[in-house]
Amino acid sequence: MMKISDILKQDNSPLVTVTHDTTILTASHRMRVEKIGCVIVSPDGKQPEGIVAVRDIVYNLSEHWGEAPKGDEFAYLNQPVSAIMRSPVKTCTLDQSLRDVLHIMWHFHFLHVPVVDNQGEMCGIVSIDDVIKFSIPEMQLEARVLHERVALSGQRPLE
Repeated sequence: MMKISDILKQDNSPLVTVTHDTTILTASHRMRVEKIGCVIVSPDGKQPEGIVAVRDIVYNLSEHWGEAPKGDEFAYLNQPVSAIMRSPVKTCTLDQSLRDVLHIMWHFHFLHVPVVDNQGEMCGIVSIDDVIKFSIPEMQLEARVLHERVALSGQRPLE
């Protein structure tokens, strides 16, 4: 079973943090430049306070569309990320398994889970892309083992 620490050793996804007073526009610009789907809101770059994903920005834009006067529809982008961040942040640890994180993502409908060390400080992030990328070889190995067990048992494999 693959551990999150193994994924972080192989994957070099940037962990991008912003402070709670960073504007939504600045955070979205950072996501575009870094080619990432979320930023972590943190006062010190170590402790996660909140998380803002592209989905949060889009959902909030559609929720507030039409509230501002004509021509000022995007004014909400000047608000701080603290206005839309999800908090508290659901994290995982280095010793958790890939399946543990997949369960967190599925259960809470998250696409990103920050990774914290034993002191609770962020040391990386796992995205749904990472989960898929590292799950496929694991599932292929499980399938091969099952096929070999069936072959050794003398039973006919299911098609």
